[in-house]
Amino acid sequence: MTAPVTALPTGFATEVDGAAALIVGGVHSFPRHPQRGALAQPFAGAQSSASEVGVIGVPLYALVAVDWATEVTTTIERDGRTRTVFTTGWLGTPRGVTWYLHPAVHDAERGLYLLDASERFAASASTAEAPAAVARAARSWDLGVVPERVRVHNFPL
Repeated sequence: MTAPVTALPTGFATEVDGAAALIVGGVHSFPRHPQRGALAQPFAGAQSSASEVGVIGVPLYALVAVDWATEVTTTIERDGRTRTVFTTGWLGTPRGVTWYLHPAVHDAERGLYLLDASERFAASASTAEAPAAVARAARSWDLGVVPERVRVHNFPL
């Protein structure tokens, strides 16, 4: 038995550099940036499709929230066992949560969205509006308030 597959990606409409784009899902990453090709969780209630935005092949993005921490492994037990903890606020480490849009791809066969793994991306000079519906959906991650505008990591390295 196969599950029904959406023919066109759905998400929330926004603009990146004046061009239409869809925010199709989100990725919560801890303690650093997510792996390339990570699964993006689709946002519930995403109604806009690529055809409604007016452009078939519109760029897809996933909202990424990075909850920063530093992994610290210590040997404190007499028998040599190690203990790993994650700590925040260390010198040279970003603090808090970083929000940004990362290019995504639609795996139509499986009906999934993934972070684009075709190349590495860095922050560009672009920002995009995070629609209110995206902010409401991401609120369930308990990471604070999504900014009204977020950076776009679409600069290929």
